[in-house]
Amino acid sequence: MTTETRLSDYRTHYRRDAEFIEDPATLHPVRSASERRRLQTIRRALRLQRGELLLDMGCGSGWFAQLCHEVGAHVVATDIAPAGVAGARDRFPTAARFAVTDAYHTALADESFDAVVLSEVVEHLDDPGAGLAEAARVTKRGGRVLVTVPYRETIVDHLCVHCNQLTPANAHLHSFDDEGLCEVLASVGLQPVHTHHMTNKLLELAGFPNISRRWPYWLWRVIDGLSNRLMGKSAFLLLVAKRV
Repeated sequence: MTTETRLSDYRTHYRRDAEFIEDPATLHPVRSASERRRLQTIRRALRLQRGELLLDMGCGSGWFAQLCHEVGAHVVATDIAPAGVAGARDRFPTAARFAVTDAYHTALADESFDAVVLSEVVEHLDDPGAGLAEAARVTKRGGRVLVTVPYRETIVDHLCVHCNQLTPANAHLHSFDDEGLCEVLASVGLQPVHTHHMTNKLLELAGFPNISRRWPYWLWRVIDGLSNRLMGKSAFLLLVAKRV
């Protein structure tokens, strides 16, 4: 089955999916601690300055928008699902200007943002290049686009009990490594400048995020980074690119 066939009605799928977005406050302690570290890493990699304008494309629960608001960024947070955007706004009412938009057609002005982030979004897009081209379009020249994706994910299709069609687990359509993601970014005028592997899978299984939740960020990052280099079991790839 082709990607086009599977995603013929992607808007309806993600509008339905948004009804099941988990509130960060209700996450299991290990998952909550892991997600907080992941979002901290993304925010630090962006190097946001107070007053900068950030677009969070595919804002999900709204947690990342809130973290960026806390350091003085002005945030526009978008998602395709009205229910998802409403939920994010209810959780974090002062974090951002929330809006319902499609990643392929945001209706935002050209070159209007200092930075754009797509965190766990690109692997869901049937056309990653088109989504990243839209991100590039709304980014100021010299601005940055940050993307995170699962690293070298093995995508497994399951037979849907409702439609009897093969459906990719977690609605992930693409698997990326450093080279593949760099190629897509470069193809739309984004120059990769920094890559980082984060969240060691073996440490996750051992409950390390919860054990280290009160540690300073730098200590957690050193251990996570060393583990990824020694074991090669990073869960996520982070890439920062410059709009040229």
